[in-house]
Amino acid sequence: MQLQKSSFHTSPSRRNRYNVLGMTALSMGLLLYGCGENRVTQCNKFVTVANKTKDFVAPKDAAGFTQLADKIDQIRTETQAIAVKDSQLKELQTKLLSMYSDVSLALKAQAKAVEAKDTNAQTKAKQDLETAAGKESDLVDSINTLCAK
Repeated sequence: MQLQKSSFHTSPSRRNRYNVLGMTALSMGLLLYGCGENRVTQCNKFVTVANKTKDFVAPKDAAGFTQLADKIDQIRTETQAIAVKDSQLKELQTKLLSMYSDVSLALKAQAKAVEAKDTNAQTKAKQDLETAAGKESDLVDSINTLCAK
């Protein structure tokens, strides 16, 4: 008595075709998975843009406040341009954009107050600036914590 081949046996050409199809499907899956940005990539973009602010110098006159406000607006624009898919990171992006807007507005108000030599307006603008800039530390900590996961 001889052992019979089962009906599940496939010819070598059919096996090769399944191998090729399997490898193609695996390759496409890996390719598509690799095309999307992950949280780490998005975090790195945030860090790159946000770290540009560390080189800013405190202004001494109205023109300096205006120039700094323009630089902050540029950072805000770059931050807004980052495509974010992660919901937690998107929420932090929104808060960061709000903070940049508040800082820019306070700097512009400070510039106007300095030009007008209005000490009350200068004091108010300085307080607004400190309040807005004070949010940065918490936001940076939140971004760093989320991005470390």
